[in-house]
Amino acid sequence: MHPVITYVQHPPLQDLYRAFMDGFSDYMIRFDIDEAQFEAVFLVRDQNQPTRSIVAYADGRPVAVMLSGVAHLDTGWVTRCGGLAVAPDYRHLGIAYELMRQFDEQATGKRLLEVIQGNDPALALYDRLGYRVVREIMYFQSVPTETNATREPAPILELFDTYYPAAGHTPIWQVDVRTTQQQTELVRVSEGETSGALLFRGNLLLDVFGRDEDAEWLLRAAAAEGPIRLTLTSDRSALLTAARQLGFVQDKIAQFEMSKPGVET
Repeated sequence: MHPVITYVQHPPLQDLYRAFMDGFSDYMIRFDIDEAQFEAVFLVRDQNQPTRSIVAYADGRPVAVMLSGVAHLDTGWVTRCGGLAVAPDYRHLGIAYELMRQFDEQATGKRLLEVIQGNDPALALYDRLGYRVVREIMYFQSVPTETNATREPAPILELFDTYYPAAGHTPIWQVDVRTTQQQTELVRVSEGETSGALLFRGNLLLDVFGRDEDAEWLLRAAAAEGPIRLTLTSDRSALLTAARQLGFVQDKIAQFEMSKPGVET
């Protein structure tokens, strides 16, 4: 006998956490976090808003979750699905499809999500719902580098006033300071007539601003003061080539960014 499934938007935090942990209990990436860490990372930092998120209950038990956040960028409104998971015993009941249907129904502007490559059931679901792959997301660990470039801290306002407006790329949601809440450091780098900027959160290189022809120079400068982790996308081929030429180590896990257009409201 099938359980009675109900859906609640803006559920209690403990139900969001419980549904998240149960749904991702057998995921490719293990989440070993408590409720406070879940709130700090997935809600506050990544700006998944509880008011837009939904939990599915089976006979009153939280068994699935859809995390969601919305932001307004220069290109317009973007609504992101920041996590979709169903507890193993409650899969194949149409819960994931219904959560995504409700996500689409409430979304404003372009819809956006990420999915791990190799997660074929999720890819099939998103394709069925009209989502298409925009680009790949890859993760790297640096190796030791040397540079003659100088580094100096820059006011974070320069990121919004200078670097973001002039950038020829769109950062993914998780590293975009306009869509998330995270403590970051902006660093100007220069050597002779060559210059650029690096955006860090601790030892994570969030973004790189500079000319494509200076990509290797920029990554050398980024990693010269110690090991860093960095996220690169397939639409930034110069940085990908530079990272591989420098011998940076690519993680086995990679993602697709998927999107579909929406209607502004």
